[in-house]
Amino acid sequence: MALTEFHYFSSLPLELRQEIYSLATPPRFVHVQQFDEQDYDEFADHIHATPNAIRLDESLTHFSFNWRSQIPSQTTQRTLERYGFSSTKSAYQPWNVTKLAPRMSLDWLSQCPEYAWQLCREVSMHSTAPIPALLHTCRESRDDLIKRGYQLAFRTRSHGPRTWFNFDHDVLFISHGDDWGTKHRVLSGCPWDISQFHPSDMQKVKRVALDESTGSLYLAHPRFSEGNYKFSDLSSVLRLFKHLEELLLVEWTDSHMESISPMKDFYARAKQRHKYDTQCLWSYQPVSEVDVLPQLFPPTNSWSPLTVASIGPYGELLHNHQGLERNSYFSMVQRSLREKLLEYRDSVGSRQIVDVNVWWNIPTITTVHVMSNWGHEILGRERWRALSRVYAHRKKWLAQEKRVSNPLPQGEAYDYEADEEAYNLVSGRDSHEAQRTWWVEEGIIPFIDE
Repeated sequence: MALTEFHYFSSLPLELRQEIYSLATPPRFVHVQQFDEQDYDEFADHIHATPNAIRLDESLTHFSFNWRSQIPSQTTQRTLERYGFSSTKSAYQPWNVTKLAPRMSLDWLSQCPEYAWQLCREVSMHSTAPIPALLHTCRESRDDLIKRGYQLAFRTRSHGPRTWFNFDHDVLFISHGDDWGTKHRVLSGCPWDISQFHPSDMQKVKRVALDESTGSLYLAHPRFSEGNYKFSDLSSVLRLFKHLEELLLVEWTDSHMESISPMKDFYARAKQRHKYDTQCLWSYQPVSEVDVLPQLFPPTNSWSPLTVASIGPYGELLHNHQGLERNSYFSMVQRSLREKLLEYRDSVGSRQIVDVNVWWNIPTITTVHVMSNWGHEILGRERWRALSRVYAHRKKWLAQEKRVSNPLPQGEAYDYEADEEAYNLVSGRDSHEAQRTWWVEEGIIPFIDE
């Protein structure tokens, strides 16, 4: 029976209103970024000129497995005790010194401001991801979302939390460190600058997306088993975010689509109008084997800047992948990477004498593109065009194969120039042409309906 009236929202049962609040607040990708509250040169001058200027936070012990081999606990600086002076005041020590978390030499840090900058500078973190509007709509909707897990999160060692986040649903998106150097690795142990996150938040994060991370999948391919790659970068992320349940390895983002979109599409894309605007919300889709095609089969007299790091240059690893089906390659390498991460964790545990209980979860791994709706639309269009170009080559190749198996009657003319492009394609010998040939003859089959 058709409805003839609509009830006022406030007249709906509470349970139904709460269900609407939940459905109207989908999981988000939250890109948390750092914002320095200090100037580096002023910071360096201050710790050089001011006695006892360096103050360390106890939470640094969470990163100690990365820094304890890089920062000395003692220096050759002479102390007053050597000259007969003494004091009843104990030396400054921010944590209980153990083998797991040894003492840091403050004198050494004062002489190496680039390291001290990573440990004790003033820095805050927040995100431009749209804030769930229902947090600020009315008291009832706000209370309901807070009960469901939304909270201000991601404090640093110097500033409080500033980003609304739901640890059960939202995905933390992390980019590479953009410092002028790579000293953030002294804490993070990886290219992604996670050195300013507080351990209390890191322990609660369940879903992480790592930008520019799919090269690990390339190295996880069984072809490189003899390379003995340790995957310590990814393992450091997993060890610091100890209870991760899902790890998304990000291949492409909106910035990649900007490099291939026509100018009219670029300027027509939606802009975020205010901090609650959901037009630019990010979502993800799995990476597909066909994403190598724009680079392998660009338009005539053109080229594509899109490369799929998880498959290698021009999709080289697909050529030798037996029995290709949709997403079968990624299922295989994701499984292989997870096994290697398990092996690394077990090897660390077996070597670890001072911390025999060292452990972290190995999450499920998925290779994805993370984009706005605009980016997904551009990608879908690019995939379709590339598949169409490959299919056109395939039809020419099939026609040529048919003629070879069924020669023309004697005296009947044949225009060989008409299929010169198809002939040149399948007769290629270099690696690039070999990949193109394989896609025309075999690779495209799972993705078309002939």
